[in-house]
Amino acid sequence: MKQNKSDSEPGLSVERRVFFLTKESFHDVMDYIEAYCRAAGCTDRALGQISVASSEILANIDSYAYSHGGEVEILMHCSGRRLTVVFRDSGPPFDPLDAAVPDVNAPVSERTPGGLGIFLVRRLMTAVSYQYTDGHNELTIEKEF
Repeated sequence: MKQNKSDSEPGLSVERRVFFLTKESFHDVMDYIEAYCRAAGCTDRALGQISVASSEILANIDSYAYSHGGEVEILMHCSGRRLTVVFRDSGPPFDPLDAAVPDVNAPVSERTPGGLGIFLVRRLMTAVSYQYTDGHNELTIEKEF
């Protein structure tokens, strides 16, 4: 695991790790994210919310960015009581934040499939942002705990 230390802010150093994401390696990625969250001192509630959001994001990367697995870079940083996770992949450009907000009050039979995952991510996280840079999708989630 490669770590880059930042002396400009108090908190845990920025950590960067690259995984070859497949259904088989999914739990390794989640274990890494959860271990960082615990080391950062996240509350159990925040850890659970970050885990749900991360799981949803990784499932979408696995399903839509790559057909047979592919690299996903995870960058993590904690400053004070704010944890940041960046998910970076080289799949086709796709901004999940452009997706229509689903009508969760409509009967299931009347709903359009899709969009619930990113809806959930947005509800659980303090901030969510997307950018496409240098041929990579970058989805960033932030959580105050």
